[in-house]
Amino acid sequence: MTGKELFDHHQSAALRSGFGSPEFRYGNLLFEALKIEGEENVFQKLEEASLTGKRIALSYSVTPESNEGEPDLVVVI
Repeated sequence: MTGKELFDHHQSAALRSGFGSPEFRYGNLLFEALKIEGEENVFQKLEEASLTGKRIALSYSVTPESNEGEPDLVVVI
């Protein structure tokens, strides 16, 4: 699947599973990742994660206290 297809798949799973589910939380995380890095980078990372059996996560380049708690990095873990 392409990164866009993977993103859409996770968003659909989030809607089907409902508020508070692991799928819902991951769908929200992916949406936040789009806001941080943009579609192209997130879609590439989704493809990488799919091929390696990993997931995307949000990270901080500085401590959350000095960054007002907002993540600013998207990583594959």
